[in-house]
Amino acid sequence: MHIGNAIRVLRIKRKLTQEQLALDADIATSNVSRIENGLRQPSQKLLIKLADALDTTPSSLYAACEKGIVQNVTDADGYSDHNEVIAAPETQILLRLFHELSDDNRKLLLEQVRLLHHWQHGKI
Repeated sequence: MHIGNAIRVLRIKRKLTQEQLALDADIATSNVSRIENGLRQPSQKLLIKLADALDTTPSSLYAACEKGIVQNVTDADGYSDHNEVIAAPETQILLRLFHELSDDNRKLLLEQVRLLHHWQHGKI
């Protein structure tokens, strides 16, 4: 899933139109459309504006992309354990770096992380 899909699904969950999101984020509606359709990759500054307008964080949007699903990335009662992990500076760095890798390198890294996880838990 690309970041635009995560933005679209969360926008729909929030019952916002592209026009409303664009207005809240102070950007052009055409930019929202291009991002949601994968025709444009948002800059960090633009992603922050969109995340703020959706009441979430850029790292939560990236996490939703990497998992292939979009969850409710905010918690009205405060942070759940999941959100605290996502908000951690180390996690945000990992997500940013992971996002910058090629698809092949992402797959390779995921295989390595799974292998390390299995080793740590005595499964190999």
